[in-house]
Amino acid sequence: MSPDVQPPSSNAAAPLAHHAFRGSLGAPLAHVDAVIAHVLPGNEHHHGAQHQHLIVIVTRLIAFAGLPADKAPQIGARMFVAIRFGDEDGLAEAIPDLAEGMPIELRGEYIDPATAYPTVDNSGPEHLPVLHFTHAPVGFVIYARHRYS
Repeated sequence: MSPDVQPPSSNAAAPLAHHAFRGSLGAPLAHVDAVIAHVLPGNEHHHGAQHQHLIVIVTRLIAFAGLPADKAPQIGARMFVAIRFGDEDGLAEAIPDLAEGMPIELRGEYIDPATAYPTVDNSGPEHLPVLHFTHAPVGFVIYARHRYS
């Protein structure tokens, strides 16, 4: 397995179309509105690209596919978000001016905390569910009225 491809860590109940893309972890697809609770400093270099890391609080579940609704992120839930940038697989550049308290819309693969592998920014007692693949061809980010994919 190449270093850019991870084994499935949070399998969906059935295969979804986005699972065919390189970088998919075979996880359910979540689309949420949220508020940024914390912008983590620095950009972690992980699997060949940099990532912006955020902790968000879900304010609305727009869509969830791949597992029953009771497995979806709930309103008020905290999620760790990894936004890949700086290579051909992620966003071209980092999203500018991410700020705590600001609304953000996200779509990507949802990895429950029991199967999400720990990172420097998401480990320990508050190991959160992860939203990743927040870029084309699977996901996107809408922040400050600009769509990033």
